[in-house]
Amino acid sequence: MKKSVLLILFFISFTLDNSMAQIGVGEWRDHLPFSFSEYIARSSTKIYAATEYGILIYNKNSNAVEKLTKTNGLSDVGISSLTYSESYNMLFVGYSNGNIDLIKDRDIYNISDIKREVINGSKSINHILIIDEYAFLSCGFGIVVLNITKKEIKDTYFIGNWGTQVFVNQIAYDGQYIYAATNQGVYKGDYQNSNLVDFNNWILQTGIPNSSGVFNTIEIFNTVVFTNYLSDSSNDIVYKYSNTVWSEFTSDYSRVKKIKQQDSKLLLLANQKLIIYNTDFNPVDSIKTTSYSNPNISDALIDNNVYWLADMGNGLVKYSNSGVEYVMFNAPYAAESFAVETSNGKVLVSSGGISQAGGNVYINGMAHLFENQHWQTIFNYSVSDIVVSRFDPENNNHFYSGSWGYGLMEYLDNEILNTYNTSNSSLQSIITGENYVRIGGLAFDTDHNLWITNSEVANIISVKKANGEWRSYNYDDVISNVRVGDIVVTKDNNKWVVLPGREGLFVFNENQTIDNESDDSYKRISILDEYGKLITNDVYSIAEDLDGDIWVGTDQGIVVFFNPGNVFDESGFYAQRIVLTIDGITQYLLKTEVITAIAVDGANRKWIGTNSSGVYLISEDGTEEQNHFTEENSPLLSNRIFDIGIDHESGEVFFATEKGLISYRGTATMGNDEFSDVYAYPNPVRENYIGDITIRGLVSDVNVKITDISGNLVYETTAEGGQATWNGKNFSGQKVSTGVYLVFCTNNDGSKTHVTKLLVIK
Repeated sequence: MKKSVLLILFFISFTLDNSMAQIGVGEWRDHLPFSFSEYIARSSTKIYAATEYGILIYNKNSNAVEKLTKTNGLSDVGISSLTYSESYNMLFVGYSNGNIDLIKDRDIYNISDIKREVINGSKSINHILIIDEYAFLSCGFGIVVLNITKKEIKDTYFIGNWGTQVFVNQIAYDGQYIYAATNQGVYKGDYQNSNLVDFNNWILQTGIPNSSGVFNTIEIFNTVVFTNYLSDSSNDIVYKYSNTVWSEFTSDYSRVKKIKQQDSKLLLLANQKLIIYNTDFNPVDSIKTTSYSNPNISDALIDNNVYWLADMGNGLVKYSNSGVEYVMFNAPYAAESFAVETSNGKVLVSSGGISQAGGNVYINGMAHLFENQHWQTIFNYSVSDIVVSRFDPENNNHFYSGSWGYGLMEYLDNEILNTYNTSNSSLQSIITGENYVRIGGLAFDTDHNLWITNSEVANIISVKKANGEWRSYNYDDVISNVRVGDIVVTKDNNKWVVLPGREGLFVFNENQTIDNESDDSYKRISILDEYGKLITNDVYSIAEDLDGDIWVGTDQGIVVFFNPGNVFDESGFYAQRIVLTIDGITQYLLKTEVITAIAVDGANRKWIGTNSSGVYLISEDGTEEQNHFTEENSPLLSNRIFDIGIDHESGEVFFATEKGLISYRGTATMGNDEFSDVYAYPNPVRENYIGDITIRGLVSDVNVKITDISGNLVYETTAEGGQATWNGKNFSGQKVSTGVYLVFCTNNDGSKTHVTKLLVIK
């Protein structure tokens, strides 16, 4: 390919991408990256590029792009293979957990047999090959044969010695034999003349060098078998099998990812490049590091002299003599999401992490900012593991991010402004003589002081004062040199600190002056019940609700401090557990769950994230479970929740999960002191609209009455915070007729009222 190709950075306007517009109440949307494409396939009209999280679909005729993810049809996340069959007009999607989706037109058929089967080891579907009416699945335990027409499993081949499991990476078929590239060598089976369910009919190819090694890809081109030996210590070796003899084809490349044939060409995808061979097995073209910016090609295909590349970092790349085009969606650059911060319509996601043992996971320093329905990723390559971020309450173009080991970063207008560590602040390092500063939590107080938890050092609390000065606090008679996490500044100016690792909580208040440590109140708290018995000290999360109560997430569910102002009393301060009855069984609220996140919405309801059971929405007092979202019953990406953030302007709830970020439009927004920009939407309500009608900009918890133009009451409800919803039906459950409807909003004492109009077209 010509080296003088013009580089064109090109973002297509997306016809079906809902990430560019707000969603309705009760709807979901994912915020998943398409930067890391791994698999590619084509039909006569479309190019399909799959990441781990979803599929980008490019229409070659219209240049329109849409995405397919768990929120709009896919059954899962974790895509591990992709292929398209022209014969069946069907896209086959395999997942790392054994799940399978068959996609034809707009219909998606899920086959979950492998996912549900109890199998030791990997269930990953690594490759899909269509032979006649069957799809042959290369799996982490063997080969599965799927009858495409019947949409059911026909056979399973365990091809190892004595029928043992073998990790199969890919298979190839020459019309007579099936060749399997596995982690234990290359196997060969006679598909036409033998029963391949019998492991004795699978023959390990001992004639190939390194015959028991890892072979990660295999292909047949011009009647010759090509396969790659994955080397740990040197360049990989590509072998060819011709005239019953195995011989070396090339050992010029490291990390050969894939070998595939197409349009009388052999494509070899090695580290950062694509090499193209002709039918004489001579290299005739290449796409390499000088062809476009930072290529990292995982898969490729040729379509009408255009190279379509699945690139790990550049997404879907269209490469031709006319230029280079990058096809991506508006999304965060990467999926990692650990903490969520919101402010006045902005969402800020910290992408780092902390291992279960409290160590680093070494994710590059990234913060993903969502503003005006657009994502921007802010990179800081000098740090890793950003685990918490906070907007400046006086200017949300100004924010701080804390890292697990690299100090505190200050940003203004999305550019790095300062980095704070031991050299220019009161922060301390856990390693003497080095700037290894672990930040666990950040919080502003009403005086615009930024409070910081500094892990595993003598002075675990630091503050960057409103005037820019720094100081730290020594409470070593109670606490020092321990891991510290989140910090919350309450309405009474107490600071509550989470102590991970079964250490409970720490609370302090600087009292009269921020610079006089001698008058400070501080206390280490164990989670005790009213009888003085320890409930647990394994604390994961904390939040103050709208009434000033402190909700704490532990390894044994939720506990609440209903009298937090008494925290420094010598006795009588204890936590309470919410008791509720479900199906006649009385139990403590979420007692068996590890509570990793708590967020309070505008109606004072609690959104609860767990370590393994998804998300719960509970009532204001915790006695009613209003919803429970899991990856099994909803588009939620994972049941392991890291954090929850709520955009109080729209009611959209953002869930940072183990597999990425996803959001759900809740029914509650933060209420106002006065009616402000009250409006109903959609307005008008068209005849084809499906969903709730929302009235926004309300005073908190007002009574809402909806009448027809003649004054007949058709619906009544109470706002959840600053928002009310109506399903468009009257008290009898029937859709209302075409007409103008009046929305009357009144607070409890009638001192604040508002009326707005709504047009319904039936």
